[in-house]
Formats: sequence, C-alpha cells, structure tokens
Amino acid sequence: MEFKSSAQLIIYGILVFLGILGNILVLVTILATTLENHGLAASDIILTNLAAVNLLIATFRNILLFVTESGVNILLPLNWCRVFMFLWVWLRSVSVWVTFFLSYFHFLKIKQHFHLSTKMKEIIYVLTILFAVWFVNFLYAIPAFIYSRTVSGNETRTLMVVSTTLEPLLGCDWKFPNHESGIVFEKFTLVLHEGMPIVLMIGTNLSTVFYLNQHIRAIADEHLHSVHMERTAAKLIMALVTLFVLCSGTHLVAVIYYNHNGGPPTASLLTLANYCASVFIGFSPLLLAGGHSKLRNKVCKVMHIKIYS
Repeated sequence: MEFKSSAQLIIYGILVFLGILGNILVLVTILATTLENHGLAASDIILTNLAAVNLLIATFRNILLFVTESGVNILLPLNWCRVFMFLWVWLRSVSVWVTFFLSYFHFLKIKQHFHLSTKMKEIIYVLTILFAVWFVNFLYAIPAFIYSRTVSGNETRTLMVVSTTLEPLLGCDWKFPNHESGIVFEKFTLVLHEGMPIVLMIGTNLSTVFYLNQHIRAIADEHLHSVHMERTAAKLIMALVTLFVLCSGTHLVAVIYYNHNGGPPTASLLTLANYCASVFIGFSPLLLAGGHSKLRNKVCKVMHIKIYS
C-alpha cells in the first residue's frame, strides 16, 4: 500500500472528495451562468472541459484507488481492465493538454494576437482545438487497451507508465511484447505528457506575465481598475503553472525513479505523487475560476444559497 497510515488515507480521501465537489461546483456554476447570460464564452468552454475531465478522473480512478487502499480487494476481468486502463490514459492526457490550452488561450488574448471577427468564430476555434485534443489523445490511449492484462494476488508492477501504485490498481497492469518496448512507450509518454507540457506551461505563462507587465506600465496612470484586474490575473496564472509543475514534476520523478531505480524512497515518492494528482484535480479549476470575475461572483452566489437558504 502507498498510504501507510489511516491518517494518510483519510487525507487522501478528503482531497478526492474536494476534487469531486470542486469540479461539480465549477460545472454547475458555468451552467447557471450560461443559462443566465444565454451564451457561453470561449474561455468557459475550455474551463468546462477541464472541470469535466478532472471530475471523470476523480470518479474513475481516485475513488477506486481510495477504495482499494481502504482494504477492499477488487480484481477486474481482462476486458474491464482494458476499458479502465484506456480511460485512465486517455483522461489524464486530455487533462494535461486542456490545462495547457487554457493557459495558451489566455496568452493569445493578452498578447492581442487572437483576432477573430465574431464571438462565434472564436468559439468554433476553441471547439476545434478541444475536439482535436480529445481525438488525438483517444488514439494515443489505444495501446493501453491493447497492452493491458489482469493479474491475481498482490503482484507488484513491472513497469509504471501513468498509474503511481505499487500494486496494479484493480488488478490491471501493462503487458508489452517485451520489456524494451514498454520502456520506449514509458519514455515517450513521460516526455509527451509530463516533460513537454511543463516546459510549454512555464514558457507560455512567463510570456503572459511579461506582456501583462508591459501592458500595465503602458496604462497604469489611466486605468487603475484594469491594472488591478490584470495583476490579479497574472498572480493566478503563476499560481496555476506552479501547481501544474509541482504536481506533474512529482509524478514524473516518481515514475522514472520506480522504473529505473526502485530504491527505498520509491513508496514515499508514489504517495506524494498521488496526493499531488488529487490536489491538482481538486484545485486547478477553482483556481482558474477565481480569476474569472463573473464566474467567481456566481460561485459565491451559489455557495451563499447553499449555506443560507
């Protein structure tokens, strides 16, 4: 087990619960805002995708991990293992790239290079990119369906790619034709969905902050309210990229260390990676929603109704 004490397991369970609650709250809030305004902004479409995919990850993986770590032994048959392995790889990959796309979209808006003649064309552009993200990662996840296997008993993993559990979750593990092909797939996955997004997110968000600072200096004497709003946006952007880098970086280090070393710190690294994954799923949509003035006001209104009505 990765969680060596009841306290660790309880903390993880709280993070999973907060992740589910937070993403549901964001989705409900966006729906309420859409109905109220009779329309959906392009940035809200991206945020909806991010909240939805993170909610699915929490539902189809984190809850199951919490249940199995609580002592419930669940072993899936081969066909269900293939389905769940496929879903885990697909949803995680989509979550990473939708997060980056939201950051990149904000960068385009700040840099003022994103000029489309109508709001509808902007929405079509965003929907096209999101469809491509879901479809390309669907194709990428197909090997998870093909190279899945089911195990029995308390076997440990021979190769770790996406999951960060010593024992195969739900009895599902990888079965590549040979160890070398598995290592190649693992390295490709870590570069594509861990290393590259970290570099891109850092570069994009630093560029966004740079252009924000330039714009703030240009209008500081005339538009104090705008300056305050843009500084708030800059802080939220940096908070998001920091959260992303810490969580993805922890996962990257844990998986590489397990596959190529497997020393005593492995269990602690995997536990930390699981915590970080739940933190990112739970708090990234709320963090982004916090920088969206209309959405933030609506969240406060929804919470007020729930508490005091």
